[in-house]
Amino acid sequence: MMMQQQSKWKKGDWVKGRTVNGELMHGYVMEYNDEDGTVKVHVVACDRESTVGRTIETLSYLLKPFPTLPLTNVQLRSMTDLALITADRDWFMELTAQLADEARHDQEKAGVQEDPWYWSAQR
Repeated sequence: MMMQQQSKWKKGDWVKGRTVNGELMHGYVMEYNDEDGTVKVHVVACDRESTVGRTIETLSYLLKPFPTLPLTNVQLRSMTDLALITADRDWFMELTAQLADEARHDQEKAGVQEDPWYWSAQR
């Protein structure tokens, strides 16, 4: 019995790599087909100007995740607002979890620890 391998990509992932014709490009994943090993990418930048703005299909192994910088607290809050406006519940939950992790990390960094025996009415 053969186990199905989980996809390396998901819709919306930012990627960089090459087209099947060898041009350098980057964009975001629109669709992927694990059986064929192909990925459809909406191209935002490319060596070939005519490819920019189009969705192309390329081979999965020609792509790598696009490096991203960690988002600031202000950027996360702005994106959370956008998730609310677009009614994207999954994205909203993901962003609020990141905000909570960041707040927890900031508390640990500042040396603030909550006393489980103390309760404030201002919480």
